[in-house]
Amino acid sequence: VAYVQGLDKTASGPDATVKLEFYKFYKQATVGDADPTKEPSMFAFVEGAKWKAWHSIKGMSKTNAEENYVKQLIKYLKEKHPDEPILKELEG
Repeated sequence: VAYVQGLDKTASGPDATVKLEFYKFYKQATVGDADPTKEPSMFAFVEGAKWKAWHSIKGMSKTNAEENYVKQLIKYLKEKHPDEPILKELEG
């Protein structure tokens, strides 16, 4: 998680779509299903997009969410940072 958060600080960091992918898997793995009673206002665009992404994987197990988070990181690194040392560790 700290590694992904650090990607955000680089000039070639992930775009909003990729960030939402990381976010939804992180939230599902750490919290579980998004609470439908806490859906943000339609005027809270960023929070709404995050909540909708998270809610889209309702029912996914913690283990599956963790695995998908790592798969998303591997996919991102292969596309944007193929020489990143951590990539070999994640694939190994």
